[in-house]
Amino acid sequence: MDDGLPQVELARTTRALPFALIRAREALLVPLRRMLAEAGVSEPQWRILRVLAEAGPMSGQGLARAACLQPASVSRILQSMLERKLIARVQNPLNRRRQVVSICPEGLRLLSEYSAMSRGITDRFEQRFGAEKYRLLLDLLEEFNSLPPEEETPTS
Repeated sequence: MDDGLPQVELARTTRALPFALIRAREALLVPLRRMLAEAGVSEPQWRILRVLAEAGPMSGQGLARAACLQPASVSRILQSMLERKLIARVQNPLNRRRQVVSICPEGLRLLSEYSAMSRGITDRFEQRFGAEKYRLLLDLLEEFNSLPPEEETPTS
């Protein structure tokens, strides 16, 4: 049928990677959000605590990258975490214009208190999906995420 409208030639949303990744993320986050609400932290705050506990102190920019957050959002998120004494922020002694963020004992306590519940949620997904497919999925996503960024091409 030619109704004069331009034709859209895209993959069906059921087979489009961006949609599939968003649906998978949402499926995993439904039970995690209940846990995070109980813990009194947001998803970005939880990711920041996880990254700092795993990697140790780092710059705000490094933290934004590692926690998959927009750099502009990080300082606002960190401020509320500072007020709750979940993290600390100090000047970098080598570059006084930069700051270093680290996890505080209260942040570690919170992670420790909820880590078993968090792990249980992801373990149930692994059991439902199958351990081998779950590991394969993680391996494939890690490989996908290690691809060099594609240069942006100007639109015509």
